Amino acid sequence: MDITEFILKVALIGEKPVLYLLILMSIISIAVMIERLIVISKIEKNMLSYKPLELKLSLEKRLGILATFGNNAPFIGLFGTVLGIIEAFHALAVSNEFGIRVVMRGISEALVATALGLFVAIPSVMAYNYFVKRVKKVLLVYEYKKNIPLELRE
Repeated sequence: MDITEFILKVALIGEKPVLYLLILMSIISIAVMIERLIVISKIEKNMLSYKPLELKLSLEKRLGILATFGNNAPFIGLFGTVLGIIEAFHALAVSNEFGIRVVMRGISEALVATALGLFVAIPSVMAYNYFVKRVKKVLLVYEYKKNIPLELRE
């Protein structure tokens, strides 16, 4: 078996594993959003009991997950779409009947991966931007209340 045949066999797995990955990413991003809302609200109430570095690290925890999902979910969805299209054209190639239905069904199923990728990415980016702004606000209030001189700020 040459490399092309091997890659084709892998590609013919289709978009379904990618869809499962995107669903998992969606669940994780929602969990992170809920967790951050709860934790940041608690931190805001007791912010003065934190040391500066401890506060910053506590506020920014897990935000990288949202940023990573927001940046990569569309590409993962596109990858699923490409795999689904490969599968659709392969089905057409090995089919006894020649018809547009064989390809169109496969392509429509494949496009679901792109849509799901965007469905994960857009809320993740929106939540990330919201939390970054909220973290900056909390840190600014903390610096003001702690009366930290400007030259010691990051």
